[in-house]
Amino acid sequence: MRRAEPKQVCIWIACSRPAVIRAEIFRAADLKYTKHVMSENKKNKKVAEPIGLGSSNLLRLGEHLYVGLVIAKPSSSIQTIPNANNNNSTYTNVNTHFPSNELLAYDVEFSYLQDNVKKREWLKDFGLLDGSDAIIYNNKHNNHINHHDVILLPTFFIQEKNNRNSLNVMYGSCRKLHGKGEDCLAIADKIIAASFEDLDRRPSVLYLIGDQIYADDVAGPLLGHLTKFGIQLLGREEKIWGSNKKLTEVIPGERQEFIEKHAKFTSESAANHLIGLGEFAAMYLLSWNIENWPKSFPDIRHTNHKLDKKKYSVEIEELKRTLKALPSVRRVLANIPTYMIFDDHEITDDWNITQEWSQAVEKSECGQQIVSNGFLAFWAFQAWGNDPSLYNEEFIARICEYLNKNGNVHDVDRKAFESFFWNFHGWTFTVPTYPLTIFVDTRTQRQYDSINGPPILINDLGLNALSNAAFRENYYKKGDPIIIVSPTPVFGFEQAEQLQEYLASKSNVYKWDLETWSSNEKGFVRFLTFLLTTISPGKCIFLSGDVHYGFTVIANFIQLQKEYKKEENIHRMEMPIVQLTSSALKTTSLSKEVLINEFLGRFSQLFSPRKTLRIGWANLQEKSQKIKHYKKGNRRNLINRLKFIVGFRKKQQKTQERIPPDWIESRDTIQPSGFLIPSLVVTDNNIGLVTLSYDHNNDIKEISHKLLVLKGNNIKVHEAKLS
Repeated sequence: MRRAEPKQVCIWIACSRPAVIRAEIFRAADLKYTKHVMSENKKNKKVAEPIGLGSSNLLRLGEHLYVGLVIAKPSSSIQTIPNANNNNSTYTNVNTHFPSNELLAYDVEFSYLQDNVKKREWLKDFGLLDGSDAIIYNNKHNNHINHHDVILLPTFFIQEKNNRNSLNVMYGSCRKLHGKGEDCLAIADKIIAASFEDLDRRPSVLYLIGDQIYADDVAGPLLGHLTKFGIQLLGREEKIWGSNKKLTEVIPGERQEFIEKHAKFTSESAANHLIGLGEFAAMYLLSWNIENWPKSFPDIRHTNHKLDKKKYSVEIEELKRTLKALPSVRRVLANIPTYMIFDDHEITDDWNITQEWSQAVEKSECGQQIVSNGFLAFWAFQAWGNDPSLYNEEFIARICEYLNKNGNVHDVDRKAFESFFWNFHGWTFTVPTYPLTIFVDTRTQRQYDSINGPPILINDLGLNALSNAAFRENYYKKGDPIIIVSPTPVFGFEQAEQLQEYLASKSNVYKWDLETWSSNEKGFVRFLTFLLTTISPGKCIFLSGDVHYGFTVIANFIQLQKEYKKEENIHRMEMPIVQLTSSALKTTSLSKEVLINEFLGRFSQLFSPRKTLRIGWANLQEKSQKIKHYKKGNRRNLINRLKFIVGFRKKQQKTQERIPPDWIESRDTIQPSGFLIPSLVVTDNNIGLVTLSYDHNNDIKEISHKLLVLKGNNIKVHEAKLS
């Protein structure tokens, strides 16, 4: 399930052969009692009438790889109603919108040729509607449903914009298949099953906000299969530009040096880095579907001698954990509208982290090839379904035309295609929730003010894209609350970011991934100022991941009026902010647990304030000034007295005049429940569940932020409530 809104429902599918796919949308209530009629004469015919239809051809990405996005639109229907004289009359009801806040269901028909015989099959024919790997919720998975009321199709619902009782959002990031710990994306399966028909509790959307795959950090036991599977998908072995080696010659465990030399990448975990488009596609197919996995993993005794035997064995054990969760993951993705954005690992670690990195990779044939392969796979498997209207026929035709050449392209055509993806920036998109959600691209529209310093994560073009997305179709108006998805937290866990900045100063930005919003204060303040003055939300809620721990922050950003004549005439604009962060779905580590959780999350509270306030000046070179000994309740008193605070001054400035600051930023990290000894962060693998409830004025009354952790078969809840 991908984008779902009153005017359209989008369903994404990957197949191994060409087909025409046709989707039917139903009211779930119509299916409860009619169900499927499975007689020989009416095989796969449904008694219920669909309320929406759509069909599409699959796009050919390779000889055995076809992907499609079928867009179902509301359909007209003939209804019969009794009149006053008890005579029946018919009329045509043109449904212009799918019903909101009502459980809906869907089925998909596949029409294809097999041995020159046309076949028509539905989800049931592929074994997807029964058995342990079923993609539906029935009495086997949900004890709350009466056996006679089972809905034998995958389901979803569309949140009604004007019904603002609540909004429930599941979100997470950083799902490494061989990452340590349980796969917490499977928790969403339990949440949906427990709230199957309770739409006040059932999540209406799932946000996957970065690192859905790890292209650079691939498990040794998987790479060989990914390479072979990728060749099978494309029907050919890809050339590696800028090298005289074939893809199969760059074997598991030996890609680190190759990637550094030929692609100019800086990832330190690139021993099994993905290179070919087929490998990227295979990685996505493995991440979401157990049926694409190898039957067994290679015995290390018969593999390359450079592989670390202990690491190899550990990776196999973690991969087996992922395998157990995959049926649940597949079911989740079939039953909830899902929206996705990239972070770095969809391409490679450190992607566009500095100007130096960007320039070096852009000059590399191999680097350009891998980046464009990652982009193409991201579009086909993730971005396309976010909002199909962003990718016109010309965009799709260009991709199909290039891939239909099966790798037989001239250098000019290849470089033009790679440049097309390198320079394409239309990745920012909206989700039709209330509040409106905007996913922002913080990777491809960066700005650099030094060759190897921390970047400004969004440049002017990126800010304009955000603004255009917000005000498109008049869905959002100034003063409304807004949800902004930024893969990396805008308001990070301050103690960890300060440590990160210090360590980077002693080595380099690549080793410590110094690309936080706060590491480039100029870009951080410019972004917040843009939101405050141009978007002007009543409340700004940031959803983020990336950092491999979860936390909750409430914050405020205030801009003081620059032009004033008298001290008492200083005016301010204020934006209340909530930062919610969930990470990682599957990739924790002992260092994170000890350093972040125990030391920074718990022990630091003894000597470092949980609440901080910072003031700064727009036209001065120095960084902002942190106000010490700031306590709760003093913020407004301090704001009113800011005219008396001595600001930083340029060295050339001779006047002793005191300068009020241009902006003020305050933040407070909230302790979540669920700890015996309180901590500010959750470092176990987790998935976030955000619930927004509203008052009678449609203002947000309460925000519940739950970080859910899988402990055996049980879910542990860490919750922070904000009013």
